[in-house]
Amino acid sequence: MQAGPVARGWFPLPPLPAAGALTASGSDAVVLEATSPDGLTAFLLRHPAGNTSEYSLELVVRGADDGDRPLLATVTYTPPDGHEHTLLVPVVAGRIGLAASYVRLRGFGPGVMWAATGPAPVPADADWAPATVVDSVGAALNETTRDAWRRVRDCVSEGMRDVIDGALR
Repeated sequence: MQAGPVARGWFPLPPLPAAGALTASGSDAVVLEATSPDGLTAFLLRHPAGNTSEYSLELVVRGADDGDRPLLATVTYTPPDGHEHTLLVPVVAGRIGLAASYVRLRGFGPGVMWAATGPAPVPADADWAPATVVDSVGAALNETTRDAWRRVRDCVSEGMRDVIDGALR
């Protein structure tokens, strides 16, 4: 994603600070926090201690209810290799606390421009590219996020359910 205006419904996320701005800690640290324009979604960029090349994203949604459909945000970024990454990030209200998901951002690093959409209910007629779904399910870093994908599969067509099932194995 290039700097400048983004498509309608998308909003830019701030760039990662230079490597010198990262903190040293014994566990992963939040190195950047951004909020969606409506103020309901927090994007927490994390960097694990001891691993200078891996970043992860925690997506936290305030006010998500346990309605019929899970919510889904989209994050896109282009690392220096020029290969654009698009991740679908599902979130569902948990039994305790805020709705949240946690995903790996492969190839993410300083200087990468990125953008997101705020979470919206998963559409019944979702026609995502299978490779995007496989990459997105594979990026899940915890069981809560994998459970959110299981909820997504219940809301989409049979063909998309098969793609999600294959990626969850």
